Amino acid sequence: MEKLYEKGLENYPKPTVFLTNALLLLWFGFATYGMSKIKLAGLPIISILYLLFMFVMLGFVLRKHLCTHCYYYGKLCGSGWSKLSSCQFKLQSGNYELGIKLAGITWGLLTVIPIIVIPLSLFLYKEFLVSGGVSLACFIVIMIINLFGRKKGCSRCKMRYICKASASK
Repeated sequence: MEKLYEKGLENYPKPTVFLTNALLLLWFGFATYGMSKIKLAGLPIISILYLLFMFVMLGFVLRKHLCTHCYYYGKLCGSGWSKLSSCQFKLQSGNYELGIKLAGITWGLLTVIPIIVIPLSLFLYKEFLVSGGVSLACFIVIMIINLFGRKKGCSRCKMRYICKASASK
């Protein structure tokens, strides 16, 4: 089993972790802003639900089911979320297979919903065309940057050969 972990970073550099999270905050921020024009009872309900879903799934559910089974549990991984997970949950307390399925659904929804809702906002609210368009463009650019960053991050991970969510393959 040790051979699986023989190459890779022991801990990710703090600037990498900071940059990863800063880009994700920008990504979710642009998505939230871009969807905020669509309101129900005066509230940007889609944006609120999006943020709530993101917070629960990324902050708790996936941390329980994925990070508790990771080599980096309690250490500094590429996102720093394994360290967060170790403060919340016991080692191997989640269901890894469920986590893999939920991760695909979660990231899919966090990506697809803004790609559908922001153009809808642009169509419905013409005065939102410029700022909403900038929001959509920034969301897409950051999404692409994250894809390349994730691939690079996964290629330096000690679990890249056994992790079902690794982008290094």
